[in-house]
Amino acid sequence: MNEPVSKPVLIDEHLDGRIVVVTLNRPEATNAIDDALALALETVVQDIATSPRIEVVILTGSGRAFCSGGDVTVFKAALGSGDDRELSTLLDRLATRIHGALDALVNAGPLLIAAVNGPATGAGLGLVCACDAAYARPGATVRPGFSRLGLSPDTGTTYFLPRIVGARKALDILVRGDALSADAAFQLGIFNAVVDLDDKAFLMHVITQATALIASGRAACETRRLIRASMAGDLRQQLDREQKALVAMAGRAEITAKLRKLLGA
Repeated sequence: MNEPVSKPVLIDEHLDGRIVVVTLNRPEATNAIDDALALALETVVQDIATSPRIEVVILTGSGRAFCSGGDVTVFKAALGSGDDRELSTLLDRLATRIHGALDALVNAGPLLIAAVNGPATGAGLGLVCACDAAYARPGATVRPGFSRLGLSPDTGTTYFLPRIVGARKALDILVRGDALSADAAFQLGIFNAVVDLDDKAFLMHVITQATALIASGRAACETRRLIRASMAGDLRQQLDREQKALVAMAGRAEITAKLRKLLGA
């Protein structure tokens, strides 16, 4: 009997050689990040970073969501082990992989564009904010899922979001943890535009926008590099700060107790 073929958790589609569409492909889990997806993203980023032809990377999700952040089912399993250190160990491992991939992707050179097909929560919001541009469908709410769980943010959220909306607004968004509509995110500058098109037409629209951005050739990537360089601060250091804070908080007894209650672990 033939073994079932497992589907890839990440789809890497090269278009004309200059543009790559990277699709988070766990629609049954709203593209939540687990070890497999984090590892797949790490691998594809290595390929992107070593390819001189790629000028744009479009990041999107399959199904109804862009990315719902860390996989809570994995969190529940760690909490269910009865060992409070399991959650800290899990978060440390996931953050190491996703932060490494994000750092490499942001510094690789190509323009990063988010095609936000649906809700972006927690780490999903971090991925959106890390991009140079973001286009969203009307149902693409954004929400920092960290504070709801009593945890601090990761995935560069505290680095990129304040640079988009300002420090005071970023703190308000991250601590309150409320969902923002696509229109509200557009008004704050998190999204460049809200585009009311179905899945395929929406992605084609984003590809068209990307093609227009690189019409001037390598000048677009060089301009992007200069703008990134002008932003004071070190992303790697901030990612490390986020990871240490997240892991430390996850190791606190009152936090794991709260998470067990919230997640039913």
